[in-house]
Amino acid sequence: MIFSYVVCSVPAAPIRSEATHHSQMVSQLLFGERAEVMRQEGNWMYIVCAWDHYEGWVLAGQVQLLSFKEYRKPNKYLNTTTQDRLISPQGAVLLSPGSDLFGLKRSVFPWLDALSKFKGKKAAVSSLTTSDEAIRHAAMCFYGSPYQWGGRSSLGIDCSGLAQMVYKMINIAIPRDARQQSEAGETVGFLQEALCGDLAFFDDAEGQITHVGILLDNATIMHATEVSGGVVIDAIDNGGIISVKYKKRTHNLRIVKRFL
Repeated sequence: MIFSYVVCSVPAAPIRSEATHHSQMVSQLLFGERAEVMRQEGNWMYIVCAWDHYEGWVLAGQVQLLSFKEYRKPNKYLNTTTQDRLISPQGAVLLSPGSDLFGLKRSVFPWLDALSKFKGKKAAVSSLTTSDEAIRHAAMCFYGSPYQWGGRSSLGIDCSGLAQMVYKMINIAIPRDARQQSEAGETVGFLQEALCGDLAFFDDAEGQITHVGILLDNATIMHATEVSGGVVIDAIDNGGIISVKYKKRTHNLRIVKRFL
């Protein structure tokens, strides 16, 4: 049963596995992204995210309540650079690329307040394309971002979060976790046939999918990795990823999937 509807009012709200700050951050709700609230315990809300249906606990103070009428309206704009800001009387905060500019009207968000204004570059969702140029632009917005388990923002992101956000910036929804992503899309038979935007998945010694990266071409991959500490561009061959930084193989290739 749906308890209420909310929209994220901070740059990135941690989604946790339990209703406590001591629990693991499993994902993030970015500014302007909406969710259904299934129940509430004190200051914590258990939500289901509208974009990817991911579930977890967020702080009630980091979201704003919406009516169902407001909630069901489509989002028309995304922000597209690392310099986009939300300016308020208290100061300015950066918004991560790919955040929803939900309800934006003349730089103001009616659901937030009349004093907070968006300053930056917006893109109409209806104008987003799946071209190689668009994919590379989206990917480069996160290049150099630090690695953070559960992260989806340019201030901290994990491997599957990077894949999901790049696809969000070309208006394609894919699952949140690497294992879930590997079960979607169409299989590419050989790495040599891979195209820009294909996702490469990697497994551990037990055969479990543990990592994902975005192919820029059939020999180059961008990925968020704790090995290198952030989002990097490395070489890839039939055996897997070869770290440019460490001059060694770091991940074993399992499968390549296409979502376009």
